[in-house]
Amino acid sequence: MVERVRRLEIMTITEYFELRYSKGVRVLGASLLVVAGVLSLGVFLKLGAVFVVQFTNIPETYLHLTMTILVIVVVVYTVLGGMVSVVVTDFVQFILLALSMLIATLFVFTQHGFFGMFQQAESLYGKAALNPISHPEYGWSFIVYWSVFAISGCILWQPVAQRVLAAQNPELNKAIFKATSLMFLGRAFLPIVWGIGAAIYLGAQFDATAGMPKFLSEIFPVGILGLFMAGMFAASMSTDSSYLLAWSSVIVQDLIAPFRKNGISDQGRVFLARLFVIIIGALMLVFGIWYELKDTAFRYLLDVTTIYYAGGLAVLVAGLYWKRANTFGAYLAFIFGAILPLAYAVEDMAIQSPAGETVGFVSRLLSPNMRGVLSFALGFLGMGLGSLLPFGDPKDQKPAVKI
Repeated sequence: MVERVRRLEIMTITEYFELRYSKGVRVLGASLLVVAGVLSLGVFLKLGAVFVVQFTNIPETYLHLTMTILVIVVVVYTVLGGMVSVVVTDFVQFILLALSMLIATLFVFTQHGFFGMFQQAESLYGKAALNPISHPEYGWSFIVYWSVFAISGCILWQPVAQRVLAAQNPELNKAIFKATSLMFLGRAFLPIVWGIGAAIYLGAQFDATAGMPKFLSEIFPVGILGLFMAGMFAASMSTDSSYLLAWSSVIVQDLIAPFRKNGISDQGRVFLARLFVIIIGALMLVFGIWYELKDTAFRYLLDVTTIYYAGGLAVLVAGLYWKRANTFGAYLAFIFGAILPLAYAVEDMAIQSPAGETVGFVSRLLSPNMRGVLSFALGFLGMGLGSLLPFGDPKDQKPAVKI
């Protein structure tokens, strides 16, 4: 998929939806992408602030002030630096984070022992500690859901896609994906080790969000504390700036530009992109302060991102590889795929009660894993039904894009 999409020389994945289907499909896809992106941004901000507060032992009363400072810093340098600021911070992030992650992992294993650590985890959680199949919250349904979700993110998620689409050529793009696969694995695996170490050190009942930074702050010596803090700060800033730039670009490119008959000048695009960076930053701060997670951040991010992924994957795959894929099918794919995760997100924000006291209808109806698997299945079902049934305006259909 990444090779074929790069050959089209587009700026956003949602641009492809207009090339292959229609302007309406592009706008719908971009709208769902922006909703998913902005909903995830506020949580990233809060998690970054919680890490800073716990790792540096700042009083928790300064959490909101910390979030405000983080937003101001990110918005200012993103507005002034644009994509250059993202590239520079990504480079700094890689150098600092790669070094600090390896050192941190060594300290965790030193604290608990390599084999002893996993033995302690098993004594704490039972067989479910090492076997996802036997864990009540995971199992095969989670593995299927996460596999499809992760593949979707490689091409559909705009902060990733903007780097894919900026590669010099499709061949270089494929080489980048192969070369970075191990780094993606390490980025996932090493923090899991820290989480296991924190659960053993602090106890399984300790707050999951605050536990890992609290644990690391207690086992690191002073010099390593500073290095690790710099790495985590760079990672947080890089992620936030990438997201701000990505969503502002999608809004300008896919929600405003298609409706301007004479297009938008380069100066106009820059101005609008900067304006939406500021607006999204403000929304990010308000949402981060107001919203309280009832489940883990990981689960929340899976749900809100599936709002776009479930339909987007079906629309993209069918458009690239199925000649009969049409506009009506694309509409149904996006709508069918977004129904369950969007209903959950709206219900979750509407309840906003302390964790465990109130469970919404969607949560009672389906487990998180089944909700995710079913959403992707509904996305492909919508594409199949819409493309095979004799509905829609034939004049609105477009032939497959030549690649």
